[in-house]
Amino acid sequence: MVELDEVDKKILRKLQRDARASFKAIAKDIGVSAATIFVRVKRLTTSGVLKGFRAVVEPKAVGKAVTAFILVRAQPKAYPAMLVALKKLDDIYEIHDVTGQYYSILKARTVSTDQLAKIIDQIGTVDGVAGTETMIVFRTLKEEYDVRV
Repeated sequence: MVELDEVDKKILRKLQRDARASFKAIAKDIGVSAATIFVRVKRLTTSGVLKGFRAVVEPKAVGKAVTAFILVRAQPKAYPAMLVALKKLDDIYEIHDVTGQYYSILKARTVSTDQLAKIIDQIGTVDGVAGTETMIVFRTLKEEYDVRV
């Protein structure tokens, strides 16, 4: 874990709200120089605290109207190779290694339930997959991308 002071935290909060904000604007809001922001952002990036800068796209606006969570049971010896194969599948946006009766939880976004069925079929053919259970999302009530710092 990287030690963050209050300036680092303020920079992270600002960038999470608007990743396109200029260093000059952030510096003015925080009360430090633009050079300080540059150095801090570089350090935060190099240390892995900042993973990148990106636009947040509304999935439905680009045709990904179906969201589903797929719980995956696995054969323990094949689990590492299974994860490598799952990472390569299109329309799988998140893979979480979890505790409990399931080994992984996947988040899929697709254009239709027919496409979701194809993805589930693909998952079923991956070596090491012992079974799946799928939950289709009816509506999303809360989805946050910011990490509170």
